[in-house]
Amino acid sequence: MYTLYGSLGAASLTPQCVLEEAGAPYELIEVDISEDTERDPEYLKLNPHGRIPTLVFDDQVMIESAAISIYLADKHSQTQLSPPLDHPERSRYLQWMVYLTNTLQEALLLKMYSSLYTDDPEGSAAVISRASSKLDTIMAFVEQSLGLTEGPFFLSSGLSTADIYLNMLGGWDPAIQVRILSSSTVANIPENQRYINVERNYAEMLKRPGVAKTFAANGY
Repeated sequence: MYTLYGSLGAASLTPQCVLEEAGAPYELIEVDISEDTERDPEYLKLNPHGRIPTLVFDDQVMIESAAISIYLADKHSQTQLSPPLDHPERSRYLQWMVYLTNTLQEALLLKMYSSLYTDDPEGSAAVISRASSKLDTIMAFVEQSLGLTEGPFFLSSGLSTADIYLNMLGGWDPAIQVRILSSSTVANIPENQRYINVERNYAEMLKRPGVAKTFAANGY
């Protein structure tokens, strides 16, 4: 039995998808992650940073969404959401999981929580501008990379937690969403500025019932 501490629409989404796909018994405990909300001291004992997700199992505590996702996908190999250790695409899988959490997620947090990255009361706008520019470069690289892969996913072998993680993050930023969704044509965004490969990735990912159910429950 797993206990997953998380919040709807937040970084607990990918681990929750793996648990759903695995059919593993778990309890989701919601944590209020609003900026103006003080964390429960009991939760801080599990995760001193106060962030989510946190996974508790077999008297163990694990933090960091990407790490939890890799662990769960490896443990529940029947989901086929991570290549085995000796699979030729294992290195590519790990590359994308680290890239998404260390590069894309970092830039998103910089944009979303700009006031935490400057002591200058007037500096938030500059932080947001730099983060937005960085996100454009990152997403262009992701879009191009997906176009070079056989099939709609990061790996030619099929859906992995990397694809789920990408789409979890993409839902955090309206500026990214509008370039992914088909309706973005209404916003007069030129086709060469849309993330068509990411859009295809998202649509194909939702063909997995456990993933689709979890994304819908999280408000996507």
